[in-house]
Amino acid sequence: MTKIARQDIQWLIASDLDGTLLDHFSYSHQPADATLEKLESSGVPVILNSSKTRDEMVALRGALNNRHPFIVENGSAIFIPKGYFPHKPELAREDAEYWILEPGARRADILAFLRQDSEAHGAPYLNFAAASTKDIVDATGLTRIEAKKANQRNYSEPLLWQGDESQKQAFVARANAAGFATLQGGRFLHVLGQTDKGRATQLLKKTYQQYTDREYRLIASGDGPNDLDMLKVADVAVIVRSPAHPPPSLPHHPSLIVTRETGPKGWAEAIKDIFATDATHS
Repeated sequence: MTKIARQDIQWLIASDLDGTLLDHFSYSHQPADATLEKLESSGVPVILNSSKTRDEMVALRGALNNRHPFIVENGSAIFIPKGYFPHKPELAREDAEYWILEPGARRADILAFLRQDSEAHGAPYLNFAAASTKDIVDATGLTRIEAKKANQRNYSEPLLWQGDESQKQAFVARANAAGFATLQGGRFLHVLGQTDKGRATQLLKKTYQQYTDREYRLIASGDGPNDLDMLKVADVAVIVRSPAHPPPSLPHHPSLIVTRETGPKGWAEAIKDIFATDATHS
């Protein structure tokens, strides 16, 4: 276990949502609520980092009483509440509510690539932009309102792949050659810019660091393969056990925890154990 007691260290926690802070089946966060409240009162920011869209994340931040920056669409953009830092980060643009860092690609550019690619090679997939709300509900299990929020994307496009593996690999190669990245999530193949959850987390950590002399260190938590980029860059990596799939492999990490329990219960136990260890070394 990493020793984390020094008073000149400030900790950040970056966390996935589905299957991590939210239960895989019920989407409940109740088992983590008390731990989230303790972290907030202790001044430890919890950064929500998900494949979800801005609209989805705003709703979940409200439910989780979270006031901190958040990362959307697998690392494509970072939303920082205006006034959260003493001044706007240099590379951020702003809208009415947020300072926004955008390491990813615009959805319009991704859709333009998909149109050109499908004309030449076909489209053995259902992509969100071409899907009806009912199609998205059927593919995800979301409610109609949730499905509409999931389709309000700005930086990525999920594909429900319907072709074979060789077609997928050929598509991935073409996307990479066009300057895009792909990421296989639990259900969907995501097309996005040259970014990921880890790169965006590092960028946000550096942004925090600009405003203080205290050293920021990172705890990251997730349950699936698309969280590995975030877990790899963390000082302490927490793999939250899933009821649906085995834990992803993260060999050679210097401080790795795999939870005993699943979902938010496992997340809360791991975080409490980390800070209990901190207290014993104080």
